Amino acid sequence: MMNLKERFDLVKRNTQEIITETELRRLLEEKKHPTAYIGYAPTSTLHSGHLIPILKIGDFLKAGFKFKFLIANLHAHLDDRKSPWYLLDARSTYYQEMILAIFESLKMDTSGLQFVKGSDFQLSSEYIADVLRMSTELTSKRALHSASEVCRIENPKVSTLIYPIMQALDEQYLDVDVQFGGMDQRKIFVMAREYLPKLRYKSRVEVMTPLLPGLTGGKMSSSEIKSKIDLLDSEKEVERKINGAYCKEGEIKDNGVLAFVEYFLFPYKGKLKIERAKKFGGDLIYENYKELERDFVKKKLHPADLKNCVSRELSTLLEPVRKKFEKKEKLLKEAYP
Repeated sequence: MMNLKERFDLVKRNTQEIITETELRRLLEEKKHPTAYIGYAPTSTLHSGHLIPILKIGDFLKAGFKFKFLIANLHAHLDDRKSPWYLLDARSTYYQEMILAIFESLKMDTSGLQFVKGSDFQLSSEYIADVLRMSTELTSKRALHSASEVCRIENPKVSTLIYPIMQALDEQYLDVDVQFGGMDQRKIFVMAREYLPKLRYKSRVEVMTPLLPGLTGGKMSSSEIKSKIDLLDSEKEVERKINGAYCKEGEIKDNGVLAFVEYFLFPYKGKLKIERAKKFGGDLIYENYKELERDFVKKKLHPADLKNCVSRELSTLLEPVRKKFEKKEKLLKEAYP
């Protein structure tokens, strides 16, 4: 059994901001098994960047949380119809099965995990009534501001204004204590904390992880094929994309390979082995990320050796996922025709 500090440190690990840390500590003091959630809108296929929040869910579970994974199917359509209405069911199924396959490959205990589909509760009369109630409190300017990092806002549809209202209300209707997401969600999280009390609902703790660079150096994006590795990419494709990734010798900034090592491989593996030929100094074993980063900055660790390690570890993790989905060709064609 972990003590309060250990539980808090585990939840805080690799996060950028928690609103607020004081409230999180109080929550852990008061509840042995608080509840947290993350929402995923089933749009494009899942990529390597999603491994980091999925692994982070493991931290919540280890810290004693019950965790709800929201497949936010209605949100996927509200955000400028990124998923057509007729594909929502198939894509929701793909997301749930893919995420379960990743949890299985990570060998994570998922006994405290529950999947919920947005349309199962977001179409109830009570929920819709609260959407209308909050819409009378929130200005269109504030709604657009809240959604600006998440939705497409060029000539926005009315649905863009509804999106953050629903995400705020999800905290109440999922009956959670914590919402978890990336820093791009921050404006919606802050809006939820401000506006839920106006409907006489409590505000929640908001936990955010940093936005990490993709393989090309900029923000990892589902729409930018070169910046991501699809979770069903072949071993050769994984190797090709990582070999072509931006990873300039000695430089940390915008280095997507290093970011993946820091936020995924070390939390997942605990330590990392870099295999090298004897003529290049032989194998290296790093007990933590700071040791590896120090050697990389001093150019004692070459980008090619680091890439080979990342490629090998990622391919090993994804192999059982690929095998599982070999039997799900029909689902893939239905979700992404």
